[in-house]
Amino acid sequence: MVHYDNTPTVVVVLVPLRGGLLMVRRALAGEGYGKLALPGGYQMLGQTWQEAGAQEVLEETGVIVSPEALQIVDVETTPDRRQNLLFCQSPLVEHEGGFVHDAEVSEVLVVYEPVETAFLLHTRMVGKFFQQTL
Repeated sequence: MVHYDNTPTVVVVLVPLRGGLLMVRRALAGEGYGKLALPGGYQMLGQTWQEAGAQEVLEETGVIVSPEALQIVDVETTPDRRQNLLFCQSPLVEHEGGFVHDAEVSEVLVVYEPVETAFLLHTRMVGKFFQQTL
């Protein structure tokens, strides 16, 4: 049997919320621990990229986004060539009250200006988001 070592797809979601951008603080040990990142995660077999993005946002923040409303804004390969990142954006989301998150996240917050994140490509996308909304 042939074994293929495929590059996984990570869906990363920009969620405009409360005049800013939804972010998470990573709680997973390893790269990026304790630093800010955009919500996102791996697309699992049997999911569309839209379903994966909406599910990750819900699990990591408690915010509901419509899978059908997500639009691709950029696709990048990580510098180490180990992952493809599919950056997408939801329309403006209304979310009252607090946030809830899974064990992968220690904090959910909204940022109102470009910030440095755990990952170069996330930082770049956050910068582009705020350039477009100014």
